[in-house]
Amino acid sequence: MTKEIENINQVIEAYFTAHADTTIVPVKELMQEFIAAGVFKKDVKNGKPIRDVLKQLNKSNELAQIPFAHAMQNGEDTYWYFIPKDAERPTQLYKQEPVSEERLEMENKRLLSDKYYVMNLCDEALKQKAKRQKRFDFLVGDLHKDGKTRTQLPVDAFYHELNLVIEYKEAPAAEPTEFFNKLNVRTVSGMSRADQRKKYDRVKAAELPLNGIKLVEIPYSVFTCDELNRIVRDHEQDLKRVTDFLKPEQYTPKTEIVE
Repeated sequence: MTKEIENINQVIEAYFTAHADTTIVPVKELMQEFIAAGVFKKDVKNGKPIRDVLKQLNKSNELAQIPFAHAMQNGEDTYWYFIPKDAERPTQLYKQEPVSEERLEMENKRLLSDKYYVMNLCDEALKQKAKRQKRFDFLVGDLHKDGKTRTQLPVDAFYHELNLVIEYKEAPAAEPTEFFNKLNVRTVSGMSRADQRKKYDRVKAAELPLNGIKLVEIPYSVFTCDELNRIVRDHEQDLKRVTDFLKPEQYTPKTEIVE
């Protein structure tokens, strides 16, 4: 069970790294992340697999092995949560806000996506936790309709200590912009979503190095894919592929870190 607990802690730590403003989360909300990381094969009864692990550790007085775990008692019922490591323990019962089915569906698709899978492999290969969807002041998109403001462009993963950005390049058919292209949806600048994405990729490729940040793009062709260009997942082989792709000469750690 030691390896399973180690993997559980890695998933939770990665979650709080990517959601720095989150101070407490019900354990069931991380089930899809555990599944994507291979900790559990499927969800049962809305988080039962992870609750069973926590209950077993609690029964054997070994709950400290998962320092993020936090139990709240309400009468005879026990509610399980995760909180950031070394954070102050809540004293009042946590009240969950209702989450729409649409939001849950979108979140599940994100967690099970190839991009999320590859970013987890990069974390494992580099032995660091990336900041997901990191934005920089110097990395901005086209002007909005007001002609004044711009949106900061997110990157897939930013490794602070290495000053490194990694982007996963999906196959064109796998890109969500295909839906909008079929509807002939245009951006404010008049170009298609696909063209805008290509333009923003060029912006990142130009601006990140100019600001001292190395950019590495991992193409889908690195992996074995099915007929829809979705990754046929083999964790051991895929981790080796990513590790080989991210050779030391691909990037150089910086002494000055860009925030």
